Amino acid sequence: MKTGFIAIVGRTNVGKSTLLNAILGEKISIVSDKPQTTRSRIAGIYNRDGVQAVFLDTPGLHAPKNKLGQAMLQAAWESLAEADLILLTAECRRPGEEERQLIGRITLSGIPCILVLTKIDKIEKNKILEVIDQYAHLHSFAAVVPLCAPRQDGVDLLMDEILSRLPESDTLFYSTESATDRSERYLASELVREKLLRNLREEVPHGTAVETVLFEDGPEGGVTRIFVNIICERESHKGIIIGRQGQTLKRIATQAREEIEELLGRKVFLECRVKVREGWRDDERLIGEYNEF
Repeated sequence: MKTGFIAIVGRTNVGKSTLLNAILGEKISIVSDKPQTTRSRIAGIYNRDGVQAVFLDTPGLHAPKNKLGQAMLQAAWESLAEADLILLTAECRRPGEEERQLIGRITLSGIPCILVLTKIDKIEKNKILEVIDQYAHLHSFAAVVPLCAPRQDGVDLLMDEILSRLPESDTLFYSTESATDRSERYLASELVREKLLRNLREEVPHGTAVETVLFEDGPEGGVTRIFVNIICERESHKGIIIGRQGQTLKRIATQAREEIEELLGRKVFLECRVKVREGWRDDERLIGEYNEF
């Protein structure tokens, strides 16, 4: 049997969560076009005969502007230390300072690393080899896999490279029925946060968090009741989230409820309330309450 932990690392917005979802064939990690969408490490569990690969989706590398950002960065660094294999995930373009910093840490760790070049549909094919050559001068990668995760182009090749490098083990870390280490309660709150990211602009979504205050299953075949508080930092942001005549909040809640129902496979009643907690991103107690690192 082969088992192991694979850390997916890279700068923000390079497609780490999209890659994890493509590998698993289901949505475990939320996705948006906003930077720093992933706040906490989340494990996606790939099971097949004789193999359990545990993928650690990590917050993107960035320059932290508050204590929340510092906690996110720490979660990413800690995942490196736990890994048997690292996927350095980067857009298919010249390596930047963030990639160089990560490569420095990876080199010091001595952990095998596969370079995953994403979004190859956005670059001319003849330039892919140029990018690979630039990275080859920075580190001796175990393999290099260019891919486009949404199209599943290159994902099977990546999995072949990963599985061939996992260590032999007699121990399973998780049940073979599990797709993630996170609870339904956590995944539901993340889906609400995803809809905030997708429906709001500029700084507002980055200052939001979702606190689940009730997650209650009804009788078999019944409705699951979920009550959440959407946390924001300013009264003006609260008004933006609610929107004119409550339309923005209603749209966010509807989109989240529909996707939560798809995730859980049952009917859901979702109530969202908006609360202001000024400066919560620099309050360690509130950061701990609103996030699971």
